[in-house]
Order: sequence, then C-alpha cells, then structure tokens
Amino acid sequence: MRAEDIGTICPACGKTNDCQIGGNRKCWCFNMQVDKAKLEHALKDKSKDQCLCRDCLKKLSV
Repeated sequence: MRAEDIGTICPACGKTNDCQIGGNRKCWCFNMQVDKAKLEHALKDKSKDQCLCRDCLKKLSV
C-alpha cells in the first residue's frame, strides 16, 4: 500500500472508503452501528489506521 493511500483506501476490500473525518464535518460512519467482534475479525492482520468503506461497514453492522 502506498503512503498516499492511507486514510483513503478501505483495508478490507481495497476500494475508496470516502472517509470524511479529515474535513470539517462529521463522517458518515459515525451514524453506523457495527458489531465490535465482527469488526475486529475483519481487520485481523490489516491496518487499523484506515477506515472501512460504506459497503464493508454495512456487512458488519448490527
């Protein structure tokens, strides 16, 4: 993974994650409820410094 991709690419699927946290507004992901155990499993052996994309978070939602 390239350094410029950190924070922009979903570590689970490799697609753009559309993270909004870097802007002056709250990211869309703040409104999603995710099962913590499923999240930990999905990020096993992957970078935890990156946000998941909307599709991957939907798969992990409660």
